[in-house]
Amino acid sequence: MSAAQASIEADKLRMNQVQDLLNLGFRWMKFPAALEHQFLSQDPQQRLRHFIISGLISLMVYDGFLIADYLMIPDVFSIAVTLRLLIFTPFSVIILLLLWLHRDRPFVHHPVVLDSAVLVSGLFAAATLAYALSITHSPLSDFYHGGFAVVVMYGNLVQRLRFWSALGFSLAVLAIQVVGVVLLPNFNPRLVWPICSLTAATVAFSLCANYVMERDKRRRYLLSERERALVKDLSEVNLKLQQLSRVDVLTALFNRRHFQEYLQDLWQRAKHGGTEVVIIMMDVDHFKPYNDHYGHPAGDECLRQLASVMQNSLRQPGDMVARYGGEEFIAVLPDTSLALALQAAERLRKAVEGMAMAHAKSPTLAVVTVSLGVACCNAAMPGATPDGLISKADRALYDAKHQGRNRVCSI
Repeated sequence: MSAAQASIEADKLRMNQVQDLLNLGFRWMKFPAALEHQFLSQDPQQRLRHFIISGLISLMVYDGFLIADYLMIPDVFSIAVTLRLLIFTPFSVIILLLLWLHRDRPFVHHPVVLDSAVLVSGLFAAATLAYALSITHSPLSDFYHGGFAVVVMYGNLVQRLRFWSALGFSLAVLAIQVVGVVLLPNFNPRLVWPICSLTAATVAFSLCANYVMERDKRRRYLLSERERALVKDLSEVNLKLQQLSRVDVLTALFNRRHFQEYLQDLWQRAKHGGTEVVIIMMDVDHFKPYNDHYGHPAGDECLRQLASVMQNSLRQPGDMVARYGGEEFIAVLPDTSLALALQAAERLRKAVEGMAMAHAKSPTLAVVTVSLGVACCNAAMPGATPDGLISKADRALYDAKHQGRNRVCSI
């Protein structure tokens, strides 16, 4: 199997996989390994940019809670300042700065790196809250537990951790809060649930939202992959149709339409450069009697072999061979003199005769032969046109036929 075929088969397998996932869903919020890797690798720059911007905003919000520290736990305010401004903030700024400075390195964009940064920063924030609550004696400290819900929302909704990471993060934050409650100076077991219920509810609701967001993101990715594949298939079909519209189905040569387009383009270049253009027209001698005697399949095979001989005989850069209609073929040779073109046409005539394809109904020779007309013109000459050059080659072909066929004539 060629590399191209292997690639096509791999694309088909991939698209079948994508369609199955769209139809049946994806359990456990995960794709098959190869697809999962590509999904996680999409838009790395955008994800890093979101992480840094939202991280800076979240850091300002985190430090803004110093006001709450001052009002609710004034007895440990100095400790809160140390934790927030002297430890957490510099550490976070350094991490964000390093990620930005190394943004062009692939490892920075790995989902594990960014998720780990979110987990570490979020859990550290939760730990500072729990520590402050465990050492304060302020009567207002019970209201301070709402900060854990903010930490959960930071990881699950702001940074949008992947669902399984978000689940682990949420449970860890909740566990830190429970430990903080247990370590309260006047711990009462009956207060664990009332105090932690707000965080637990935030965990449940934010995880639901996180799940829906990731599910929709994964589905959008699958739809975009399917659309990309459909666009690719459509482009390939259009390309094939375009090729078919320019190629003769029987001989696999270019057809008359494409030949005329090519000649027009070549003519403009030759006119600009003041060079000569040669047209060779070739017609199969007594082809109708051949077709009638041997049958149309044999006639088609004869044309295919003649097309192959003509194409193999005219292989200089810029040469182009086409089927002009019926048993008539045409070739254009750029930047070629008439003398060289006549030599090429004669070699072609001899090559066809040398094929020795039997032609019992030919009055010229007992094998298939061809007549050729050659015309040459400098494209920069006043009044010279591509159609005029074709007409000259056609007249030369007419002369070859009327001089006995199986020959080359020129004008």
